[in-house]
Amino acid sequence: MKAHHPSWSIGARLTLWYSLVLLAGLTLFGAGIWVVVTHGLNATIDESLAAQAKGVATVLQTEYKPLKPAHLQEELSEYAEATPEGRLMEVRGPQGEVLVGEGLATAAASKDHYRTLETATTVQGRNYRILVAAPLEGTELTLSRLREVLLWSAPLVLLIGSLGGYWLSRRALAPVDAITRAAQSIGIENLSQRLEVPAAGDELQRLSETWNRMLERLEAAVNRLSQFTADASHELRTPIALIRATAELTLRRERSTETYREALRHIMDETDRTARLIEDLLLLARSDAGFPAMALDRVELTPLVRDVCQQEQILAQERQLDILTEAPEHPVFVDANDPALRRLLFLLVDNAVKYTPAGGHITVSVAQDSSGPTVTVRDTGIGIPDAALPHVFERFYRVDESRNREAGGAGLGLSIAQWIAERHHARLEAESVEGRGSAFRVRFPQS
Repeated sequence: MKAHHPSWSIGARLTLWYSLVLLAGLTLFGAGIWVVVTHGLNATIDESLAAQAKGVATVLQTEYKPLKPAHLQEELSEYAEATPEGRLMEVRGPQGEVLVGEGLATAAASKDHYRTLETATTVQGRNYRILVAAPLEGTELTLSRLREVLLWSAPLVLLIGSLGGYWLSRRALAPVDAITRAAQSIGIENLSQRLEVPAAGDELQRLSETWNRMLERLEAAVNRLSQFTADASHELRTPIALIRATAELTLRRERSTETYREALRHIMDETDRTARLIEDLLLLARSDAGFPAMALDRVELTPLVRDVCQQEQILAQERQLDILTEAPEHPVFVDANDPALRRLLFLLVDNAVKYTPAGGHITVSVAQDSSGPTVTVRDTGIGIPDAALPHVFERFYRVDESRNREAGGAGLGLSIAQWIAERHHARLEAESVEGRGSAFRVRFPQS
């Protein structure tokens, strides 16, 4: 079993990353300051040493007199005494003799706290070596103070920066905490509640809007589920109650054989209706759960439509209705699942048969235009009121005047038909004039 390691909050992780980046930045900044200052101080000393060596060379050039060798040494000694750094200057003659300095510069150069410069010059064919040195006490003191400032200021700046970063992260994430608390307070009982959307135009606003849209979809799904459950319970309760009532009434006393047979036929009809209803409910439940895509094949519409109309003709004749088929001479093909498409057409034709009075007729036509193939089921039935037309594809929806129980439907046929059409990437459209008939059209995509 794995041990549980406590995870850091986003604010703490942001602060840690910010502190590490700040520490790296301060380190690079301090190192850069140190290199620049050290180089600058050494360059200043080198310039001073070069100027001092140039001055010595100038004295050698101007004061050298072949006939008075001691004169040059006197002038160099006076120059060394007049120069602040003269005690750290050494000049040697062509034979290596010390003209001035007496080895003091060499002694200074051997120590670590001095910076030296050695050069040579030629005066009338005679070579002289010049060695100058400068103490590093001031430079080392300056660098020591700089080091102290960097070592003391860096932790202070890091601490202040980390505290500021933590405060900023908490301030930036405060709206996220508010959104989280609001989201936690929303449950199945208050799905209509929405998150407050900050008018900031940033990621938090988009997050709140996305949450609200998700809640809207969730609320709509829950409402559909609740309505579906209530309607299904109602539709199932009615046939079960009828079956029970029929059985109870029949069993209360002795009846004739014909009465028993009639009761059993009535129970069998209600059982068949209940079985069809349960089958339809299961189909719709599978569709809501994300039913796998149907296998679509190349199907010719005209023969399929004629088969459906021929099978429905028996029921239509019982109701004294005519079913007509209209199709072009050339074949019309669609990408479809044959059994599912047959069920779709059966549902539309059966719906037309149920709500067309005796003596009417139903026309099923196949057409092909620039937008794609279409199948239209048109009847001369009772029609659908304008107010009800937008709702005819809703589950369990039935117009009070016509979608009654006597028609034998549960209000699921058109919902299933629309679902099958969507699985074929087709559109199912309805148009109707009350009292004059309805037309349902399936528009298939161009294949």
